[in-house]
Amino acid sequence: MRPNTVALGFFDDTPPQDCLSQHPAFSDSKDAAWLNFPPVWVSESRKRLSPREYVAVIADAVKMQRNVLLARSFHDLKLPQELGWRAQPLIDVWPINLLRPDSGRYVDTCSLFLLQMACILAMTRAWRRARLRLFLCVESGTRPRSQEDKLQQLLKDLRIVAHIHTVPWDNVVALHWHSRKEATNESGLNFPGNVACVSDDYLGAVNRLIREQNSAPTVRFLYLPRPPADTSLYQRYLEQLEVLTRGLGPTLLVHGVSAVTSTEL
Repeated sequence: MRPNTVALGFFDDTPPQDCLSQHPAFSDSKDAAWLNFPPVWVSESRKRLSPREYVAVIADAVKMQRNVLLARSFHDLKLPQELGWRAQPLIDVWPINLLRPDSGRYVDTCSLFLLQMACILAMTRAWRRARLRLFLCVESGTRPRSQEDKLQQLLKDLRIVAHIHTVPWDNVVALHWHSRKEATNESGLNFPGNVACVSDDYLGAVNRLIREQNSAPTVRFLYLPRPPADTSLYQRYLEQLEVLTRGLGPTLLVHGVSAVTSTEL
């Protein structure tokens, strides 16, 4: 198997912690020299990469047909054995592209890869007691039961055990349509996938919606949209990811580029 996934730490102001080099499996190894990567930070206040360069790494990885994982706040991750035997670990999955709520798609290559990553974690020995929760955002006027039934059938076909939670988000998605209308009126142009059309008000509301769900999860899996084609929007794209994931605790943003599931068997 060829390596096809790039995992990166999130670009924020939290100093990176190198836990890998301290692990006994590597600290006592004669081959531990390969772990001596150059430091991410030049000083306590300055990183080696600019925000634009960081997003360029993500964009290049996607262009090279690599899956991308961005890990935020994993220094706060508590493993199941640290929670106590009575506590049930929760793995929350939000498979919709929250930067493009108008897409309305729950089943695409990226969301399926996202679901697979969460499922693999839930199947490991340490996490086998974990409960996998899949969140379905619905608007009034739609048929949420129909969407839920389709997702339930997909989970059955893929043999994935997960609990589906429907989340009304009319008030949240209304902020997106309002900001998009304003951006269209100001520019006279209408680009459905334009990063500039997604406001911080909307992203802040999504962030609160995620945090308001019952019981704080052990880890969250979110859909990572591909970076915009316009490199001048790279910094804005990163700012939006920061607002979206602010204060969520251990969060893995996932972007998949190739099909990983099949229902043909």
